[in-house]
Amino acid sequence: MNAAIKHSTDLSDLSPASRYDVVIIGAGLAGCAAAQALALADTSGRRRILLIDRHPGSSPRFAGEFIHPRGAQILDDLGFYSALKAAGAVDVDGFTVLERADGRYVELPYDDIPEYRTQGLAAHHKTLVKTMRQVVRQRPQVDLFEGWIITDLVRSGERVAGVVLTGPGNRQVKIHADLVIGADGKASQVRKLAGIPDQRQTVGFTVGLELRNAKLPARTWGNIILGAWGPVLVYPIAREPNGDLLYRVTLDLPANLPAKGARLAEFLLETFVPFLPQPLADQIAHAITSHKGPFEMAPTVNLPAPTAVQPGLALIGDAGGCSHPITASGMTMGLRDAECLGEEARRRDDAPVHEAWVDDSSLRRYRSEHDRYVPTRQALADAIYEVFRGGNEGARAIQRALFDYWASGKTARARSMALLSCAEGRPQVFLTEYLKAARYAIESSLVARHAAHLPTRDRLRQVSGAMHLASNKLGLVAQVMWAQVRPAWLPHDRTFI
Repeated sequence: MNAAIKHSTDLSDLSPASRYDVVIIGAGLAGCAAAQALALADTSGRRRILLIDRHPGSSPRFAGEFIHPRGAQILDDLGFYSALKAAGAVDVDGFTVLERADGRYVELPYDDIPEYRTQGLAAHHKTLVKTMRQVVRQRPQVDLFEGWIITDLVRSGERVAGVVLTGPGNRQVKIHADLVIGADGKASQVRKLAGIPDQRQTVGFTVGLELRNAKLPARTWGNIILGAWGPVLVYPIAREPNGDLLYRVTLDLPANLPAKGARLAEFLLETFVPFLPQPLADQIAHAITSHKGPFEMAPTVNLPAPTAVQPGLALIGDAGGCSHPITASGMTMGLRDAECLGEEARRRDDAPVHEAWVDDSSLRRYRSEHDRYVPTRQALADAIYEVFRGGNEGARAIQRALFDYWASGKTARARSMALLSCAEGRPQVFLTEYLKAARYAIESSLVARHAAHLPTRDRLRQVSGAMHLASNKLGLVAQVMWAQVRPAWLPHDRTFI
């Protein structure tokens, strides 16, 4: 695409070319990052990359906005960080966790994690996507088309060899490519068209509110508040020119919504606000009662990592697995996927033009890396949500024990934060930290200092619950550890690489 066309603001009458090295479906964070990483890997400027998205601008639904330091470093390396900061993105310092409105409070700073960037980044999702698309448009190798959807995959035998796209006016084009990347989210159409089975399950919903200048002790942190039906998360998403901070508030709801429409506001007021600290509770109550129209809401999806590659195809970001957003790791994992594919492309920067740029060996290495860190992140999110939700005696016992563990010293907090922030991905470390919390739970349920007022039967019930939760995690972590140590040469199955 020539420069005059590429930077035109009206592409409604244009169509993509018929041949690209790589086609990326989905121009959200993961898709834009992958396009940028691949373009930077093409040092000679020989490659062509097509990036498409069904939404002009960005998706109307609110989505991920919080990025850990590992992801922020990738954004910086790829040339997005400065543009995002200029657009109002906020540097974030870590997480705080409040046991309940009048309960224990702990700070988990990124700065305690050695040898890592000391701040993450948060940005309003629409600002994030808009800014990243603006940056990607400047890459001469990348053609970005909005308002286009994928309707089919082109195959050559068992290999994916391109895509069929439909654009404005129902125009249809067939495009050949050596690699198709599915970056189209948890409900990925690419994954569906590829016939890759998944076990996607909607486990709940998240309501999103916006607050200006939230009254919090840690203004530039992600703040988790427990004690209501589900965890409440409050974090900054924009710094406005006058210095005001705009915050996102997320409220965790069950899959079977107990109220809809106008009654949902009443449910939120009754189920969440009484469990929040003042004066934040009054701010959130006002945001709920003054809200006009339907609340912003997104499904909470658990998608155990499906097969991430086929010959000629790769899944990245939420398309390749997602979990409860309580650990805010989804954005960082999507960026890691993009970074990994960029590294594979860089390995073959001098590959002959008649060969696939990112070939089958590259995809095998990508899958091996993806399969090592994504399952660990999912196991952690599952465990943390279960504990923070506190839906049974065992979970509540481990939740109390987790605060005891964090109170034991800086090292304990740093270890937990390394896991939460994706700096630590080894499943054996996750298992060790989880079992430490379970041990604290068992001990605190038996020691009189914590449980003297409880009948023996109640203490034993707490012990039994904590032991049951811990034993359930052993099987899950065993699967994750196998994914980490599994030899790369061992076949995954008959069809896939």
